[in-house]
Amino acid sequence: MDQYTNKRVMELLNQYLKKVNKKFKIEKAILFGSRAKDDWVLNSDVDLVLISKDFENIPFRKRMSKVIGYWDEYIDLEVICYTHEEFNRLSKMITIAKEAKEKGIVIF
Repeated sequence: MDQYTNKRVMELLNQYLKKVNKKFKIEKAILFGSRAKDDWVLNSDVDLVLISKDFENIPFRKRMSKVIGYWDEYIDLEVICYTHEEFNRLSKMITIAKEAKEKGIVIF
């Protein structure tokens, strides 16, 4: 049996978000991809968008490295970090932000 059922993944994400939120005030967290659509398989990763004003002064490419260290599970976590303005702008284009906005699940 897969130890990373969606229920377990949600528990782990809640723990993760509490840790990240101590450093970066997370305005919103959106689960997207196969875990949000509930069509994941055994090796599916977890796709997550984090939105925070605190990302404003951090270069886009460096943001993930600032938040990924709070995740210490064997299942892969792909995190994309946006400011609120970036997310709003990019969600109007054909981007991951648009997919997250249209098909994702707000979990925080």
